[in-house]
This record gives sequence, C-alpha cells and structure tokens, in this order.
Amino acid sequence: MENFKQIPTLGFSEACKLASSRITDFKGRSRRSELWWWMLVVMVANMVIGMFFTANLLLSAIVAIIVMFFGLAVTVRRVQDTGKSAMWVYASYGLGIVNQLLTAFSPAMQEVMDLAQSGDLEAITGALENNMGDLAMMSTVGTLWSIVSLVVIVFCLLDSNPGPNKYGDSPKYVSAA
Repeated sequence: MENFKQIPTLGFSEACKLASSRITDFKGRSRRSELWWWMLVVMVANMVIGMFFTANLLLSAIVAIIVMFFGLAVTVRRVQDTGKSAMWVYASYGLGIVNQLLTAFSPAMQEVMDLAQSGDLEAITGALENNMGDLAMMSTVGTLWSIVSLVVIVFCLLDSNPGPNKYGDSPKYVSAA
C-alpha cells in the first residue's frame, strides 16, 4: 500500500483564488476547504444581491439561479473527490432551479406577497386556501430539493480517499515515497 502525506488545508484567500480560477472546470477533484470557503463567498453574495430583488419574484429567481451556478463546478469537483457521481449535484441544482421558477411564476406566491404588504392575515389565509394545488406542488419540489441537497452536503463533508480515484489525483494527499 502506498504511503500518503496530507497537504496543509487551504486558507480563505487560497481557496477563493483556486475556486474562482476553476469556476467552469467540472473535471477533477476539490478539497473541503476550497468548497466551503468558496460557498461562504457565494452565499454572502447571494444574500446581499437578493436583498435588492425581494419585491420582484421573477427577477429574484433569475438572480438566485445565476448565483447558484457560481458554486456548481466546485461542488461537482468536491463530490467527485469523495468518489461519488456528479449527477447528485446536477439533480440538486436542477430541482433548485425548478423550485425557484415555480415560486417566481406562481400566482399564489405573488398574491401572498402582495397581501403580505397589507398585513391582512385573513386575506393571506384565504389566498393560501384558494391556491392549495400550486402550494402542494411547490412544497413537493421543495422537499425533493431539500432531500437531494442534504445528500450532496453529506457527500461534501466526507473525507476523500488519499489515492487517486476515477476523477483524478487527490488534491489533499501526495505520495510520501
């Protein structure tokens, strides 16, 4: 059995430089530190940008979908580092996009958003009751998205095999020989 030694963990700036330089690279493997530091940047950007688009559901969904893509490649590489298929990541992102679009184009959500500004709880309750079909579909897609996303998160938390796998050499371990 070959002997491996671990390379030190990437710091914030190193991880962000590496992830941003490989933003469209879906091949190979990425370390946990690269993924989590980069996702911190992506999530903060999503929250800040999202604050400007809360009134328009469609524009908010489009912005969220665009920002989601900035984390796609590094997530794929991280899942591949654990030896798992990138299809899990693609399924999660696909369900996330469907969820965003269902929310953006839902008359029920638009009605509830409009009524929320008035503060009329009775009218909001009535709108929710009148649109149970739309809300059930959105809830189902949202639940599926949550489950698949949780699987991806668990895969991203796993440690990688020190040796090479079918996606390439380990970014964390080098041969000690």
